[in-house]
Amino acid sequence: MKTKSISRKKTIVIGVGNPLLSDEGIGSHAIARLRRRRLPSGTQLCDAGVALEAALSLAEGFDKMVIVDAVKGGDRPGAIYRFTLEELEAGRASDYCFRLSLHEMDVPKAIALERLVVNLPKQIIFIGMEPKTISPGEKLSRAVEKKMGLLVSCILQELKK
Repeated sequence: MKTKSISRKKTIVIGVGNPLLSDEGIGSHAIARLRRRRLPSGTQLCDAGVALEAALSLAEGFDKMVIVDAVKGGDRPGAIYRFTLEELEAGRASDYCFRLSLHEMDVPKAIALERLVVNLPKQIIFIGMEPKTISPGEKLSRAVEKKMGLLVSCILQELKK
């Protein structure tokens, strides 16, 4: 009797940011909190620090990539944003100023370049949070700290989709 192998969807969550610059470290803090949670099967976590471009190659072979970072969208500190790569490329997310550490290169270009050499996931989602302060220090601002549980919940919801 032959059995069919069940193909499971795999998702990688990449946290981006500098945890030595307070709220710039939102992505790294989110990954640390997710490591303490029960995650859906097939989920891998990566704290990229300030090197998203180096971490993109780790996403090869995954079905979905979720990138978590500080995003300046002009809302109140702690506000959460979600958008797709397609929305970003189409300019529908152009009001957001990304704190992604890509050294002068915008996110869609970095992903497009990486796709030339790596089989990146078709589905790429960005989940960001509005920072209050980007200044030296390892602690998140009080406004952002209060909303980190909600950010983690949003990421977990995304993993269930």
